[in-house]
Amino acid sequence: MEIKRRRPSVDTERQKAVRASAAHLRDLRRAHGRAPADVKLASVAIPKRIPGEPTGSYCSSPAQLCAELAE
Repeated sequence: MEIKRRRPSVDTERQKAVRASAAHLRDLRRAHGRAPADVKLASVAIPKRIPGEPTGSYCSSPAQLCAELAE
């Protein structure tokens, strides 16, 4: 069973200011999340992380590990 909270019947100035601030911050985050209109973006995507050589082995037995190292 879901309990729904009622909105307060009285809107105080503080509550209005809090809601206005939250809406303004959402707008700022949305605006600053994108590049400005006059900036050209690169057409090629650059990966954030390029995986390197694996340092560990998935072998569970010493014989398999030796065979893997011999390759």
